[in-house]
Amino acid sequence: MRALAVAAVALAGFFFSLTPLAERADGALLDHAWRTLRKFDTRPAPDDIVIVGIDEATIRAIPEPPSLWHAALGAALAKLAGARPRAIALAFPLPERSYDSVKPGLDRALFDGLATAVESTTFVAALSIDARTRTAKTIHTPYLALLGESRLGLDLTARDADGVARRFTLLIPTEDGGFPTLQGRLCRALGKDCSEGLIHYALGRPFTYVPLHKLLAMEDPAVVQRIFRDRIVLVGEAQAFHDRVDVPLNLAGWESDAAHSPSVVVHAQTLRTALAQAAPREASRPLVVLLVSLAALVFLVRDPRMAAVTALLAAAGAAVACLLALHASTYLPAAAMLLTVGLALLARLGFAWRSRRTA
Repeated sequence: MRALAVAAVALAGFFFSLTPLAERADGALLDHAWRTLRKFDTRPAPDDIVIVGIDEATIRAIPEPPSLWHAALGAALAKLAGARPRAIALAFPLPERSYDSVKPGLDRALFDGLATAVESTTFVAALSIDARTRTAKTIHTPYLALLGESRLGLDLTARDADGVARRFTLLIPTEDGGFPTLQGRLCRALGKDCSEGLIHYALGRPFTYVPLHKLLAMEDPAVVQRIFRDRIVLVGEAQAFHDRVDVPLNLAGWESDAAHSPSVVVHAQTLRTALAQAAPREASRPLVVLLVSLAALVFLVRDPRMAAVTALLAAAGAAVACLLALHASTYLPAAAMLLTVGLALLARLGFAWRSRRTA
């Protein structure tokens, strides 16, 4: 009888692990684990990524609307290229058509900046996806001809069912085989063997940040070189209410702590994780089944008080074990184990109550 009860509790826990509710609970527990590791045990990483952000101050500083920032972006790319960074990634959509009819010379101003960046260093531009059609947006033909497919990466951020960015991929499947994401294209361009999987949110310090308008105002080449030389530079939006992504924690050191982050920061942490091959491995299904089965053994403790103490210790042990495993780069989903411990305790208390009633 007891063996059947243990098996029933274990099966309930296993089937729960397959449900969307378990996925959401595991995501929330993983977020707490990242915040704990970030607070007490940040893993060091090279400080080699700089973010150039398009924030509210930049929008106020540049008189033209963002759709006409050809000259500003071109000048920024040329200035960055002159500092000899390791790579530049433009995570800001390129124009879909010519704007010379609005102001002659705009197309040329951006083309010259792009050409300088392409000739000077590794350069990758984001290929944006239309939210309505789910297809890649077009890029003005001269820019596309200059960059070619080898310098384009899909501007996509993977999100779990609850909308939080916890995982990443370097290659999006297509009918022709696959197309790299922005991070995947950077890895290829830099000749690195990158890994994919979970974004490591306890890796490295918050990113160095330079607003775009401040970059444009820098007149001393030595200052620009000191900030950007031999680093990977990501250029993208950093506004408080636009192009944001829900995250376990925000690594934008220039912002107050929040549950969402500029997408360019998520790109940067994804790239940092990929380059360091630091994506935690996810535990295999057989291991999850084994741990759930062990959690069900709480039912075998016959004394109700001891069963409650055992359940409490088992839940705490599971939480600590998952945290230590994540520190060691292995992700153990904890929700099914914790639920199974709770079910085993409830079943034991129910049997004890029934025994007293029938005694």
